[in-house]
Amino acid sequence: MENQYDIIIIGSGLGGLTAGADLACSGKKVLVLEQHFRVGGSATAFKRKDFMYEAGLHMTTTVDEKHGHYNLFKRIGLDKKITFLPIPEFYHVLGDNYEYTFSNGIEDNVRRLSDMFPKEKKGIESYFSTIQTIHDQTMVINELKGFRRFLAFAISPFKYPKVLMSLFTNVGKYLDKIINDEKLKIILMGNLGYYGDDPYRLSLIFYAIAQTGYYRNGGAYIQGGSHQLPDAMAECIEKHEGKILTMQNVKRIITEDGKAIGVQYVSKRKDASVSEAYAPVIIANAAIPYVARDMLQENEAKPLLKKYGKYRIGPSIMTVYITLDKPLKELGNDFYSLVFYKNKGMTLKDIPRLYHGDFRERPFILCDYSQIDSKLAPEGKGYLVLSMMDYLEDWKNLSESDYKFKKKKVADIMVDRVCEHFPLMREHIEDVEVATAKTMKHFLQTPGGTAYGYENSPSQALIFRPGAQSPIPHLYFASAWTLPGAGFGGAITSGEICSTQIKQDLGID
Repeated sequence: MENQYDIIIIGSGLGGLTAGADLACSGKKVLVLEQHFRVGGSATAFKRKDFMYEAGLHMTTTVDEKHGHYNLFKRIGLDKKITFLPIPEFYHVLGDNYEYTFSNGIEDNVRRLSDMFPKEKKGIESYFSTIQTIHDQTMVINELKGFRRFLAFAISPFKYPKVLMSLFTNVGKYLDKIINDEKLKIILMGNLGYYGDDPYRLSLIFYAIAQTGYYRNGGAYIQGGSHQLPDAMAECIEKHEGKILTMQNVKRIITEDGKAIGVQYVSKRKDASVSEAYAPVIIANAAIPYVARDMLQENEAKPLLKKYGKYRIGPSIMTVYITLDKPLKELGNDFYSLVFYKNKGMTLKDIPRLYHGDFRERPFILCDYSQIDSKLAPEGKGYLVLSMMDYLEDWKNLSESDYKFKKKKVADIMVDRVCEHFPLMREHIEDVEVATAKTMKHFLQTPGGTAYGYENSPSQALIFRPGAQSPIPHLYFASAWTLPGAGFGGAITSGEICSTQIKQDLGID
């Protein structure tokens, strides 16, 4: 039958495409339905004149022979299609009368931070040792299966005490316990925006697992733009006789005897046609709150709502795109990633308030893509992006003209803040464009425009997060909303977890 498949995937973010590509390589006929005109979700870039505007990726970790995703990438053919460019430094913090370059390498940072904060040497050593131990021991436990994994958790108070501690602790509380100097805490939290907006609501174990990869191997960028990754995954699915349909809005998950058996979807093109497709496996690569609210019958959604209905949603992101007629490195910048934490007397506890505050004080990250061979800007020109936390409530109830006026005002404020640090930049600006939480909500179709899914707090991280199996038979999840959590690596891992679970349930080797 033309509308019959082995796997149907709702959404084409990295989680869904990872699962789809892996299952397609296992001989399954896959259908992907995407509401946007292109695949990728947060992993996308778009053309503006001669520039590619990077919508999502600032930094990720290199997938090489040492990386956990390497075998997956090799299996689905991505190892030959994706080029990871090493980032020259992890990040550079501009604080209140201090600055620090976080290099790629743990020993170097331990030494230089200890020289900068000699009274905190013990805490600095403890921090890096603990973060790595949590990561390594968690990976050991994760490799165990069945009863052996259960036994590992049972004896964790004795054999894996740091893992158990980190499971119920937030990063802010942990840093306050081992470090006194607020400047040092701010430096260590330079890339907080990768995970959320509040160190006192960020799970220590989730942070340790993700952060260790950056500490040990440095960061990387996908040459040509983050869309290279989902495009390659989609190509893999189509190569294995799968189908990718864009501009299709899934309205309902069809069930029979309480089991998911198919989907009903409506074309967003001119014909607005209504179609149905059927498969023994449905994967929702979509916001779980919307799956429960919009795609399932009320009685079917009850288990989901009961378990996750009160979960807190992560923040959204504002992005300011700036193009220049020459690279910023010729105008005084030496760094790929600059963290602007220049607020006077800023402490760790101030961060959530500042993120919600006036744009003249809101912390932000400047990413200068022209520092590497990103292939995003024409030769001899510059391209940078400013990223900061954003919230839909800041943009609600505005008329279209008021919304545009506020966006322009915010753009002017942020350009002024950057030009205060790089005064030569102003006369070389070509274009400035702003994407708000409202923009994110429109394109991602997520509550509040979040790119993080559920907040990565201790009560919502890892084992407390939704898994690949939903309460509805034959319906699975793969996205930032599920285990292990947000980020490019998290989304890809969610897809691999999902495909592994489906293979197990279907008896595929």
